Amino acid sequence: MIGFEYPASPHTRRHGPGGYKDYSSYRDWLRDEFTFRCVYCLHRELWNATLHVEHFCPTSVNPDGECEYSNLLYACATCNLTKEAVLGLPNPCLVAFSDCLRVMADGHVDALNSDGEKLKQVLRLDSEKSVRDRCRWMRALEVLRTSDPGLYREYMAFPEDLPDLRAKRVPQNTRPDGVVHCYFVLRQRGELPDTY
Repeated sequence: MIGFEYPASPHTRRHGPGGYKDYSSYRDWLRDEFTFRCVYCLHRELWNATLHVEHFCPTSVNPDGECEYSNLLYACATCNLTKEAVLGLPNPCLVAFSDCLRVMADGHVDALNSDGEKLKQVLRLDSEKSVRDRCRWMRALEVLRTSDPGLYREYMAFPEDLPDLRAKRVPQNTRPDGVVHCYFVLRQRGELPDTY
């Protein structure tokens, strides 16, 4: 389903910033890390989705994880607020979400296992509104793909405001080589694909 394909492997983190005192300081790192879209529902920044820094293990359970990069994900406001303090969801850095969920042609989400069922239920991925919105995007993208390829590329492209992670003042970084492969640098080198 165009725009709604879950990753076939667990996410491998490319960046390792640390030492920030405010978790919102990680926002640009997470934008790049998770390809400018929600890890749960796959809505993209370019689709006017409001995305948040999300704590995989809630700070109410693990206050030490508030500014721990490995505990931070990038999620849309809807998924982040719906998840809140729920524990036990599969971690996208440990589990391939394509093994858990599949988006159907009618916009519904099919749970492929118990992890997928939990994601589907907790995040309400198959709610009437979610299905309606997803179906609209899928139909629109399919029409644009064939009738207006230029506009299709705009909706499926990377954002214009890619963060230059090389310029970030980060107290520590366990994966410093990641910055030379951030999407900003790929664009500068002419290696950024038109769509993703």
